[in-house]
Amino acid sequence: MVDGDARYDVLCYGTISMDNITRLDHLPTPKRDARANYEYNEVGGEALQVAIPLATWGLRVLLVGNAIGTDWKGRFVVNQLGRYPTIDTRYVQCRDDVRTPFTRVLVTPDGERSRIAYWYDEAPKVELTEEMMRQARLLSVDAYGHGERERAAEVARALGRPVISADAIHLSSPLASLSDAIIISSTWLLVNYPDVFEYDHALDLQANGAGTVIITDGARPVLVVRADGSAFGVEPYQIAGVVDTSGAGNLFKAGLIYGWLQPDWPLEQKVKFACAAAGLFCSRKRGDDPPPSLEAIRALMRSQPR
Repeated sequence: MVDGDARYDVLCYGTISMDNITRLDHLPTPKRDARANYEYNEVGGEALQVAIPLATWGLRVLLVGNAIGTDWKGRFVVNQLGRYPTIDTRYVQCRDDVRTPFTRVLVTPDGERSRIAYWYDEAPKVELTEEMMRQARLLSVDAYGHGERERAAEVARALGRPVISADAIHLSSPLASLSDAIIISSTWLLVNYPDVFEYDHALDLQANGAGTVIITDGARPVLVVRADGSAFGVEPYQIAGVVDTSGAGNLFKAGLIYGWLQPDWPLEQKVKFACAAAGLFCSRKRGDDPPPSLEAIRALMRSQPR
């Protein structure tokens, strides 16, 4: 099967979960309570939060990852996925003996969030097989697992499929060396390497086999280091009324993947599209608001040329 005959544009491999979002004026402390202003549930996990915008933008997506439970959280995930018929969930296991992973996210008025994670490590993982990967043109994967992520990337690479990963920051990581593009959060990079220079770290990753390295930094410029080591920056778009930055990194990744599959787009345009998608996502008011449309993303890019 060649890429043009693949049934799916993207195989999203990784975490499938539920998020509970609570907005409050400040974080609680042992001496200071906090009152919630608003609460909602939404689907969570990198694989899911990348798959949904891609499906919204008209791509065909195959979803593979951890098992979820038949508890109410698992039923919530299944019901929400029913809204996106172009996401194929045939490999998503729903099991009575599994507690659905979920994250409690506390969001403050500046849009920043604090997270409490439950039951991710104990959820059984579905191994990515060659049969699954043959059906898709590109693999999306994150670094937040164990050896199954690297094995998935190895399967994709053996089939000649591009691999776009998130936060594969460690120089010894097999996933980094198997990635055509790595998207890295500057915050996460500096937590692990507090004294690092971002450009130098990107070059070190590339010396170990990584392709393009993209380092995001919230409202600050995105650093893009091409596979040949040359670099450029992209200014994020100005967004009025930022409400919540939760999931913005996943929207950026979805935007980059969408651009990666456009054969006539230069790398600069792919990154600008990703910036616009992530920025607009931060202005949504409710958990069930859809991802930004292609029309809204293109309108923002036209209104603020980069």
